[in-house]
Amino acid sequence: MNRVLKVAAVIALAAAATWLLLPKPDLVRYHDYSRAFYDRNDRLLRLTLAADEQYRLYVPLEQIPAVLQQATLLYEDQHFYQHPGLDPLALLRAFWSSYISRQRTVGASTITMQVARLRWHLYTRSLTGKLEQILRALQLTRHYSKDQILEAYLNLASYGRNIEGVEAASLVYFNKHAAELNLPEALSLSVIPQNPVKRNPTTTTGSAQLVAARNELFDRWVEKHPNDAGQRLFFELPLAVRPPEQLPFAAPQFVNDLDLRLPHLQRGSIRTSLDLGLQQRCEQLVSRYVDRRRQDGIENAAVAILNHETMEIEALIGSADFWDVRIDGQVNGVAAKRSPGSALKPFVYALAMDQELIHPMSMLKDAPRRFAGFSPENFDQVFLGPVFAKDALISSRNLPAVELQAQLKNPGLYQFLLQSGVSSLRDEDFYGLALSLGGVELTMEELLRLYALLPNGGRLRPLHKLLEEPEESETQTVTLLSPEASYLTLDMLKDNPAPTEPSLLGQVSEPMSIAWKTGTSFAFRDAWAIGVSGPYVIAVWVGDFSGAGNPAYVGRRAAGPLLFELFRALGRGRNWLATGNLNPELLNISRVSVCADTGDLPGRYCPRETESWFIPGVSPIKLSTIHRAIPVNKKSGLRACWARTGETEMQVFEFWPSDLLQVFRQAGISIKAPPDYESDCSLEDKSGAGMTPIILSPSEGVVYSLRSAALEQERIPLSAAVDADVKELFWFVGGRYVGKAARDASFFWKPSSGDFTVRVVDDHGRASQKTIKVSLVKDNPEQTAPTE
Repeated sequence: MNRVLKVAAVIALAAAATWLLLPKPDLVRYHDYSRAFYDRNDRLLRLTLAADEQYRLYVPLEQIPAVLQQATLLYEDQHFYQHPGLDPLALLRAFWSSYISRQRTVGASTITMQVARLRWHLYTRSLTGKLEQILRALQLTRHYSKDQILEAYLNLASYGRNIEGVEAASLVYFNKHAAELNLPEALSLSVIPQNPVKRNPTTTTGSAQLVAARNELFDRWVEKHPNDAGQRLFFELPLAVRPPEQLPFAAPQFVNDLDLRLPHLQRGSIRTSLDLGLQQRCEQLVSRYVDRRRQDGIENAAVAILNHETMEIEALIGSADFWDVRIDGQVNGVAAKRSPGSALKPFVYALAMDQELIHPMSMLKDAPRRFAGFSPENFDQVFLGPVFAKDALISSRNLPAVELQAQLKNPGLYQFLLQSGVSSLRDEDFYGLALSLGGVELTMEELLRLYALLPNGGRLRPLHKLLEEPEESETQTVTLLSPEASYLTLDMLKDNPAPTEPSLLGQVSEPMSIAWKTGTSFAFRDAWAIGVSGPYVIAVWVGDFSGAGNPAYVGRRAAGPLLFELFRALGRGRNWLATGNLNPELLNISRVSVCADTGDLPGRYCPRETESWFIPGVSPIKLSTIHRAIPVNKKSGLRACWARTGETEMQVFEFWPSDLLQVFRQAGISIKAPPDYESDCSLEDKSGAGMTPIILSPSEGVVYSLRSAALEQERIPLSAAVDADVKELFWFVGGRYVGKAARDASFFWKPSSGDFTVRVVDDHGRASQKTIKVSLVKDNPEQTAPTE
């Protein structure tokens, strides 16, 4: 007895010291926790493991159902709210039985003592361990309320396997939050912590022992809650639980990306923008599409679907098969930097419309052109000659896009990409004019954000993957395009024909309108298709993560069909518009008549007219001059110097620039040329009308570099586009005549270093000029001239 009293005195003294001296311990942040990723409809995508390989989620007491709290207290510690964290009589009985009489080991642990054991990982089967547990329980009692301690217990207790806490247990076993547990489920969880190994619900024997303990607890429960006696029928049903191995692993690349990017301390439930139902439908479509196209060498694809109204990603497929090692399936293709091919061209046209360069029916030149050292070609290696801006964009002609990019200023395309947040850009000089043709690398997410500019009226907004993200601030939203240019760009792209048009009699075409663009990168490494319809922007990539090329990787043929399948799955027959919420009646745009052959305002001799969208005060206004009436001598058939009554008659001819006439000839198109002037016409008579020459080479603002090692061989080509009645061009450099050339030929000038004015005069006396700079490079013999 004396020994017992001495032990009791020691405990009392230690307890007093503990009560007074030990600081407040942390019960929440000392642990790492899992992340439970949910879709926008609260469906579980994935439950991650904490750093110690445990499934652990913290949930406040108010989100734990009262039935689970009461059942736990009934089973574990009926007097929890009455004792001071210890049950002295129970402790004495346990001490006597375990260490004095040694009849059997008795625990006598209260919930507070169990929290102490779990918090400090105590071994409580020894006397010293039990003493520390008691002292720690007193420490907890001093610093925390009963509700806080109960909350800690329900979040720290083991519920079998590597599952800790009621929220993780509810989610794993019953696929629901703890707050949604019914009575049989709540009582089932209440009995597990007392023996989590033997009552493991995922094994046959463990489940049997759990059910037996739960049913005993239910008998005691009914004594206190007789109104629940009618639920006994539910306790007779088999206990259905889900083992951790069957936890969902949905949208793997999407969740992986979030898991890496979220702050380390952001744990617990994460509500994402993803729509699991949409995600699964899209995964099936991608898988089936790749299976169908495998014979073409197509084995991989990535897809992202953005709601441009909310700027939330609703579906993301990073690869055709996450588990396929052959295609590096665990790579996230949506986040990978790839060449977009021609997918940036719509923004060249939108910027050009804002900068008063074009309207949708402006006539552009699809003709050979050298931009310093850069001579772009078209994908089909064919030039079409004159082409309307709308048609040039839809058919993805390279020369018109490069010509427009070269004219953009404040911002140019490079500055536009910088302002839009495209990451990892190199210096502008690195890309040159190849920027609009795919010379830069972007991620699919960056392309989605760019294309969302258009239906959002030119406003750049941040992407969202979480539903809890704060509302956008004014600093996060930047206007990069006008609503008018945005609308007109979408209006042009909506006329891009679908990759597969209806071919059977009575077959119905797409009910929705889709504004879409394709892209094919150099050497057929990437095939893109990006479209806008209704509230969605969808991007599709087809290719190989290794960067290997394949002739099948052409945007229209490889990615386009999948894009339209995805829109059909989303739209389900709805008449979506391609222009988003932009209403043309509320914009500063109007329809005007233009010459159908040239896109300019119809002149007197324009043979037919059509309509085009026009931005008043912005779109360029020019009278069409291709069709001109000239006086022709009735007898000689020559062009008269001026009209003479009775001797001449007015005849209409098409005066196309010489570079376009050359393309017409190459295409086998015959354009009736205007006749030569009469021999007595003076140069003054000839120069008073017609088009002034346009110098195509050299390019103004470009520094031409000469190699000192090959100075005698260096030449700069001089060429110009001239009116249809011109036959010869005369070239002057620095005020000195250097030579002449036929209108369709280049004159090759032998340069020297310095600043020069290059002037061209056609055989009718019309002239134009440019200023260039030529420098001598002494230490780089491999450099070619001219270069950008």
